[in-house]
Amino acid sequence: MSPKRLTKKRLTLVNPVNNVRSGFAVNPSSRFPPLGLGILASLTPDDWEVELLDENFAPFSYRDADLVGITAFTSAANRAYEIASIYRDQGVPVVMGGIHASMCSDEALRFADAVVVGEAESVWRQVLADADAGCLRGLYHGQWLDPDRVAPPRRDIYSDEYVFASVQTSRGCPLDCEFCSVTAYNGRRYRRRPVADVLDELEALNNEMVFFVDDNIIGNGASCRK
Repeated sequence: MSPKRLTKKRLTLVNPVNNVRSGFAVNPSSRFPPLGLGILASLTPDDWEVELLDENFAPFSYRDADLVGITAFTSAANRAYEIASIYRDQGVPVVMGGIHASMCSDEALRFADAVVVGEAESVWRQVLADADAGCLRGLYHGQWLDPDRVAPPRRDIYSDEYVFASVQTSRGCPLDCEFCSVTAYNGRRYRRRPVADVLDELEALNNEMVFFVDDNIIGNGASCRK
């Protein structure tokens, strides 16, 4: 019988700094918490200790981990790759996900041990189990979930310096604009949370300001009016 591990495994989730230096993104007060990382933290079993390394408010400082998860938009992809390389040089496995890694998975795999393509919630526990067993696969393909099946985020990992709270009422978009990556990533099927669930979440928040991170919050007019 193998000895039981007495200490928790350490998971570091990384929100790399956005390289956009003008407009909305440059103002610290306009930044919003990484909702996806909060959801993954919520889905992580209790035998993992979860830490969020958020470059929106603190410079990068290496801390040892058993696994690192990084998400990034295209504007933060180069910085994400830099951070991934730092951890991998120390022998720490890195998983990447999010819109850029999903659209450019071959590129992302040059800098990560595994890439989650699409929505990560459905495969996250498998990723953790594989990482713990030392057998991460190169690619994981997440399934599109109805938002009412998605776990709420762990908001306790977010910085207190965020002015906005992140809330998502729907996923996907009924349109299919040729210049947009939303339907390739989140599907053309418009998936809405029950309005009552959204209202309950809003009432539970301590923030006075909310940033809705939907792909297209007015994708369904009747639902939006509710």
